[in-house]
Amino acid sequence: MIRNYKVFGLAVLAMLAFGAFMAQGASAVPLTCEHIPVGGSCYVTGDQDASPHVFKSAGGSVSCVEASFKGTPSTTGGSVNEQTVAASYPTEKSGGGNNCTAFGFAGAHVKMNECTYTFTTPTQIAGGPTGEVTFEAPHLVCPAGKAVEITPTSFGFSVCTQTIAGQTPTGGHIVGTNKGGVNTGEMDVTLDITLTGIHYTGSGSSCGDGTTHTDGSLTGNSTIQCYSNATHTTKVGCTFS
Repeated sequence: MIRNYKVFGLAVLAMLAFGAFMAQGASAVPLTCEHIPVGGSCYVTGDQDASPHVFKSAGGSVSCVEASFKGTPSTTGGSVNEQTVAASYPTEKSGGGNNCTAFGFAGAHVKMNECTYTFTTPTQIAGGPTGEVTFEAPHLVCPAGKAVEITPTSFGFSVCTQTIAGQTPTGGHIVGTNKGGVNTGEMDVTLDITLTGIHYTGSGSSCGDGTTHTDGSLTGNSTIQCYSNATHTTKVGCTFS
């Protein structure tokens, strides 16, 4: 027996390490993973598109060419109301060379330090087509005493450190859209990311003056893919309904 498997909020896995999105309202707009057998789970991963995601602060910009995102498998036996997502930003890109740059420095490390995202139900855009949804009220969840760290480097040495602690950015949104025709069996979801009001703290060089600022912003585009197995080798279609 084959059925569609409803999961909520998975379409925003692929934003950079600065937030996650909850429901805008009461309307439930699930992401549907197709061809999941009874008792099975849906596994979701994300990658940024060709253009890098860019985080801007008072000291300049942080840009990473490659990033990957992995959600915990959906539970079985009913609707999933939350999803935990882990992000990874390699020091070197797959073809060699620095993956991330920061504040004019050619190299940078972006460490998640066990910080994750929690996602719940998106909301259908009023007046928009079926399959187009919006996410607001982002949430970054970090263990006690930990935060995301951005550290630019010069000749292999750390220049300064900027941190983004667990928070709810105060502005912006993510728009999720079905990619291609609905019910094609190989459907992906694309994301258009615009976040503002991100809080960050840094000290030294371009990282900051030791105080907390609230003017951080994030832009970028990403694609989400769905799989029916834990090794992510059997791809299935996933769509907003």
